[in-house]
Amino acid sequence: MYQKILVPISGKTQGERARASLNQAIRLCSGDITLLHVVNPVSQMLSGNAHSEIQHEEQARGQTLLSPHAAMLEKAHIPHSWRVVEGTPAETIVRVAHEINADLIVMYTDGRDDLGDMLLGSITERVLRTVDINLLAVRR
Repeated sequence: MYQKILVPISGKTQGERARASLNQAIRLCSGDITLLHVVNPVSQMLSGNAHSEIQHEEQARGQTLLSPHAAMLEKAHIPHSWRVVEGTPAETIVRVAHEINADLIVMYTDGRDDLGDMLLGSITERVLRTVDINLLAVRR
């Protein structure tokens, strides 16, 4: 059993995919679960109100994406928290895992989706290559 589990959820892995990851995390958790959504950094070309507005909108979208999963954890009486963080996905997942002292990361993967994944590897693969924390990749 794991005390601190990080479950990254993207817009791409919402719905059934996110529930599959979350169900695995619930099954393995004896502590608390942190839900994470990573948003792309807002361009530094924007300034002032435009920059702040876009950041606020991205935060709101992330919270909307995570809220049904947080409700699922709440209903199951599992201690949890959720974070929406700006950054590049793989690096941010690893950084947040270290910040919360996670002992497991649970991520959904369905393999390579497109040419970019073939050339660079999926986000799950990139996390796996750089993380020193246990990672469970959940497949269909």
